[in-house]
Amino acid sequence: MRIPVDTYLETARCLLRYPLARDTERLLSAFTAGEFPKDVPLGQLNTAGRVGEWIEGCQRRWAAGIGYTWTAERKSDRTVIGQISLMEMEEAEAWSVAYWTHPDCWGQGYATEILRRAVGFAFDTLEAGRVWAAAGAENEASLRVLQKGGLRFVRDNPEGYHIGGQTIPTREYGLTRAQWHKVI
Repeated sequence: MRIPVDTYLETARCLLRYPLARDTERLLSAFTAGEFPKDVPLGQLNTAGRVGEWIEGCQRRWAAGIGYTWTAERKSDRTVIGQISLMEMEEAEAWSVAYWTHPDCWGQGYATEILRRAVGFAFDTLEAGRVWAAAGAENEASLRVLQKGGLRFVRDNPEGYHIGGQTIPTREYGLTRAQWHKVI
């Protein structure tokens, strides 16, 4: 399914929109902040050029209909607070969700808010049968967001992902459409 680039998602406090080149500076300030985890792929983007390539990749995936990344803005002042992505998985009717928020927005509930909205979009618009997510096993804040977002623990994955030759174990979470309709 192809989603038009002018597809906006709203939450009580956020507007989620198509990622644009103008987001580069704010994204770079997040990825290079001392608090931002360096053991995640986005934590490796440390120049404006690399962030620009990330945004262009998001746009290409959107155009191909295989992944949708929204930039999240706070409605009150239009500050970019993070991003959330839905990526089509090989499994039929399955989508993965990933998110991040700027360190200066941590602890304010934005990640849970945008996660819930994107998961709802996956089930209601993309007609997903299942949504999947993973977070670093040591990333307690992200694990809490997944739980508060209604996703359910599936398994520990000791192989997780790899950054700079280092293996980062993950905890995997999932939710079916039927489970989602019980959560909301």
